[in-house]
Amino acid sequence: MAKKEYSKAQLKRRGNMVRIASMALLIALQVVLSRFLSINLQFLKIGFSFVPLMFAGYIYGASGGVVVALISDVIGALLFPSGPFFPGFTVTAMLSGLIYGTALGGKCTTVKLALSVVIEQIVCGLLLNTLWLSFLYHSSFRALLATRVWQIIVMIFVEFVFAEILFVRLKFTARLKKQLLRI
Repeated sequence: MAKKEYSKAQLKRRGNMVRIASMALLIALQVVLSRFLSINLQFLKIGFSFVPLMFAGYIYGASGGVVVALISDVIGALLFPSGPFFPGFTVTAMLSGLIYGTALGGKCTTVKLALSVVIEQIVCGLLLNTLWLSFLYHSSFRALLATRVWQIIVMIFVEFVFAEILFVRLKFTARLKKQLLRI
């Protein structure tokens, strides 16, 4: 049987379809992990919703991380609200995707992974989300900051250990990226 030849335009279209489909899966996974499989209290959230953003950032770079973060946050807020919609949280989610995409795009090392987790958790999780919560609930920023520090310490540890196993030790994401880009 003769092997079918594809034109450059057909290959590009096929690659775009794979990119859209895989990003849609990451968006769906992000919504499920964030809205259903996380511990959500008024000022505290612990979960694994960082995983799809890390995957998107690693596989598709900063733009992929931002797109997955933006769409998943808006869909999650509209379909499964856990409080009033506040665009500040969407900006924070997009910044998280940007940080992961910038740091993890290309080759992922333990140092790059640690830096991305610490920067994302301090800037996005601790500072920005605390600021948005203080605006939203008319609470003292300092009082909220003091209570959220422990959440951030726990999440830095959880994110780093989990991501280090997936990205560096098992090289799961590298194999997944190779398969997606090969299609």
